Amino acid sequence: MTDSVNAVHYSDAKDRKFRRMVIKASRFPVYAHSEYMSPRKNRWLIFFEARSKKETGDMTRITIVCLYNSPHGYYAVMVSFIDGRSHLIIYAPHFFSRYAERCGIELSGIELIKRFFKHNSNYVYATKETVTGENAITREIYGSTEEGVAMGFISQESNIMFRTFITYDMTKGEQVSTFAENERIRKEIHYA
Repeated sequence: MTDSVNAVHYSDAKDRKFRRMVIKASRFPVYAHSEYMSPRKNRWLIFFEARSKKETGDMTRITIVCLYNSPHGYYAVMVSFIDGRSHLIIYAPHFFSRYAERCGIELSGIELIKRFFKHNSNYVYATKETVTGENAITREIYGSTEEGVAMGFISQESNIMFRTFITYDMTKGEQVSTFAENERIRKEIHYA
């Protein structure tokens, strides 16, 4: 969390170069990414997106992700803010392997993670709470993205762990209408 400030400063420094790309562009959206190793030795991926010439500077769509290489594969961690409070969105290695498998993508590791965030950086969330014991509640979360649905849970600290990914074709029952409506709302919010 502390190191995310360094990643934001780095993205600000790269903004001028991206602005030139956007101004010269004749086709949109324009994408760029940058890798950054922070003074704390954290590896960051920074994604820039502009859907028009107006989306430069503070209007640029930026996604910042920290990578953690574990014995099981790469975890990706985003810092996000809801109601002014920061929390983490964590993507497990299994999530990326299911994403590749179910979308027919023949990439792995960091290249796969880059592809995911280039195409799926914005969400509309749906949550579901289930009583699992006398004083226990499981809070599931579903994030509708461009290519499908990220599925996971919300921790007691309000952090999110996405464990797996399904395409819209794989939805069933009430998921079909719920996720179709979420995708409609996502497009309305992020592409208007």
